[in-house]
Amino acid sequence: MPTQHQVNCEVVVPPDLAFGVYSNAFRLSDTTDGRCQLEFLVYSVTEKRAKVVSKVPVRRSFLPVIRDRITTCLAESSSF
Repeated sequence: MPTQHQVNCEVVVPPDLAFGVYSNAFRLSDTTDGRCQLEFLVYSVTEKRAKVVSKVPVRRSFLPVIRDRITTCLAESSSF
């Protein structure tokens, strides 16, 4: 299993992707190859359904990295 480490580098965002795609929900599902699929969704309360706007395959070993980064961001935002 590859080791995880933080990488600080320049990130280039093309102008046509500057604002990304809106999403207000996500789900994480298993795939048959031992990975997970992280799906970003637009959920409508009134329609009681969600639309997938983006899919990202993720190695299971990377999930703790995602969790830890979210935890850090939440802790930092609570200090405002």
